[in-house]
Amino acid sequence: MRVSDKQVCEELLCDLICYEMRCNRLSPEMKYLLEMHVEQCPNCRKRIMAFFQMVDHSTLVRNFG
Repeated sequence: MRVSDKQVCEELLCDLICYEMRCNRLSPEMKYLLEMHVEQCPNCRKRIMAFFQMVDHSTLVRNFG
């Protein structure tokens, strides 16, 4: 896959949004829009859940080996 591939771009964008949300750096308006979208989009919901599980797991490994 090339970096300019639409799927790669969408995955990168989703990961960046997840990161910002996880760090509480989204504005209330953006958080609301994201939550509304995720309620209706199973693909984004699945992607966000996978991202949070990955982040939570890596945090546990980093903190507790």
